[in-house]
Amino acid sequence: MDHQTIRMLLLSNGWKEKDIVEALSSESLDMPIPVPPDKGGAREAFLHLLTFATLYAVLISLTYLYFRFINKLFPDPELERHLLIENFSDVRRSLAVLIITFPLFLWMSRLLLLDMKKHPEKIWSGIRRWLTYLTLFITALALIGDAVTLLFFLLEGDLSMRFILKVLTVLILAGVTFTYYFLALKAAPSKKS
Repeated sequence: MDHQTIRMLLLSNGWKEKDIVEALSSESLDMPIPVPPDKGGAREAFLHLLTFATLYAVLISLTYLYFRFINKLFPDPELERHLLIENFSDVRRSLAVLIITFPLFLWMSRLLLLDMKKHPEKIWSGIRRWLTYLTLFITALALIGDAVTLLFFLLEGDLSMRFILKVLTVLILAGVTFTYYFLALKAAPSKKS
């Protein structure tokens, strides 16, 4: 049988194109197929994972700090009775995380954007797309949870300025993150076939 017929039979039986090419070329070529150059691999995965991990750390720390600030501006007398001694350890921890991770996030993001500008094919990196879609998923869940919480408390008739500011905090932080990464996927040039 000719190679095209074999290829079609293998494809119809669930073989992947790459495996078919490897099998056919190993049978009919006298020289080994050269391995393509590394397009990023472990280094690229490390950079993207670190960038997204610092993004999550920044968002969580900012949310916590904003919530603490809102609690200070609009104290809840019922809650204050149960908390006799105020503990600022969590505030210091969140500030420390923010001071370290925010500049690291900015630096890593810039490094990746410059690398993608130099090598446009990296825009289609699998690890980048997976982590971007994971971030979109997490922020979409935060936005949905925020809307559900707002509606629940609205139906309960228990809306306070403190609550509304916390809802707005989550809405703004998750919304800006979702919008940025959604537009970043849309703005990528179309993949050439």
